[in-house]
Amino acid sequence: MTSETRRRDVLLITLLGLGHSISHFFQLVIPPLFPWIMPEFGVNYTQMGAVMTLFFITSTAGQAASGIISDKWGAKKTLFSGISLLLIASIILAIAPSYYVLFLVTFLAGMGNSVFHPTDYSLMNRLVSADRLPFAFSIHLIMGNVGWIIAPILMVGVASIFGWRAAAVAAGGVVACVLLMFVFARHLFDLDPAAHDLGSQKNRSMTKEPEESKAGSFAFLLAPAVWLCFGFFFFNSFALSILQNFSPSIFGEVYQVPHETATMGLTSYMVGNAVGVVVGAWLAKLFTDSERVVASCLSVSFLMACVLATGMIPTWSIFIVMAVLGLGCGLANPSRDMMIRSTCMQKVGKNSFGRVYGFTYCGMDFGQTLAPLAAGALLDLGYYMAALALVAAMQLCAIFTTIGVRKQR
Repeated sequence: MTSETRRRDVLLITLLGLGHSISHFFQLVIPPLFPWIMPEFGVNYTQMGAVMTLFFITSTAGQAASGIISDKWGAKKTLFSGISLLLIASIILAIAPSYYVLFLVTFLAGMGNSVFHPTDYSLMNRLVSADRLPFAFSIHLIMGNVGWIIAPILMVGVASIFGWRAAAVAAGGVVACVLLMFVFARHLFDLDPAAHDLGSQKNRSMTKEPEESKAGSFAFLLAPAVWLCFGFFFFNSFALSILQNFSPSIFGEVYQVPHETATMGLTSYMVGNAVGVVVGAWLAKLFTDSERVVASCLSVSFLMACVLATGMIPTWSIFIVMAVLGLGCGLANPSRDMMIRSTCMQKVGKNSFGRVYGFTYCGMDFGQTLAPLAAGALLDLGYYMAALALVAAMQLCAIFTTIGVRKQR
C-alpha cells in the first residue's frame, strides 16, 4: 500500500470524523440555550421540547430518504448539502424573531443532520482501504461523541457572555469552518474505482457481491438481513437510551445512593464505552466474523445489565459494572458497522451502501424515541428494577438479531 493511499485514507477518515462531530454538535446547539430563549420568547419547556421533537422526527425520516438520495445523486453532493443546511439553520436561529421560527430552524437542522450516517458510511466503504475500515468506523464514532462534549460548553460559554444569538453565530462559525475544509478537500470524496476498489482481494474473495438488484430503490427492503440489522439498532439503542436518560434516578432509588454518585455510574459507562470503541477497532480487524464478535461483546453487557437488575450488588461496584457494560457495547460497535457492510455487500450490492446504512440507523432513532416513554412509565409506577431488567431484555434481543444476521449471511 503506497504512502499516497495511506495519506488519502487518513485525510478522508479525519474529515468524515469532523463531519460526524458536527452532526452530534448540532443536536445539542439549542437545548443548552433554553434558559435564554424561553424568557425572550415567553415559552415553557414543553414548547421547547416540541421544537426538539421536530428535529429528531425530521432527522429520522430524512435519514432513510438521504440514503436513497445518496446512492442516486451521490454521497459527496448529499453530504455537502447536509452541512450547508446546518449552516443555514444556525443563521436563521441567530436572527429568529419569534418562537415559531425555531420550528423552521429544527426542520432544516434535522434534514441536515439526517445525511451523515448514510453518506459517511457510503464514502468510507467505497473509498477507505479495507484494512483501515475498522479504524475508520471507530474514529467516526469517537468524533461524534466529541461533538456532544463540545456543544454545551461552547453554547453556554458564549451565551453567558454575549447572549444566545451570539452563541448561534458561534455554532454557525464552527459549521462554516468544517464546510470550508470539505470544500478545499473535495477531491478526496470523488469516487475512483481504479484507486479505491472496495477493499482487498482477500475481502472480495470472502464476500461474494451480488449483481445489482433491478427491483428499484427499495429492493433492499426485501432482504431479511437488512431488517435484522434495523432491529439490532432498535434494541441496542433502546437499552442505551434507558441508561442515558434514567440510570442516575434508577440507581438512586434501587441502591439508595446520592444523585452525584448515581450520575458517576453513567460517567463510568461512557468511559468504558469510549475505551471499547478504540479497542473494538482492533477486534474488527482481527476477526472477520463480525456477527460473532458483536454477539460475544454484547453478551458481556447483557450479563452486567442482569447483575444491575438484581439490586443486590454493593454500591461501590456500580461503577465497575457500568464500566464493563459500556465496554462491551463499545467493543461491539466497529464490528457492528462491519456487519452491516458485509450484509449490504452480500445481499444488495455496493451501490446500496447509502440506503442500507440510512435505513438501519433509523432503528437507532426509533429506539431512542420509544425508550424514554416505556422506561418513564415504569418509573412512574415505581418499577425501577423492571427498567433495568428491560435494559437486559433489549440487549438480549439485540444479540438474537445478530445471530439472525449471521444465519442469513
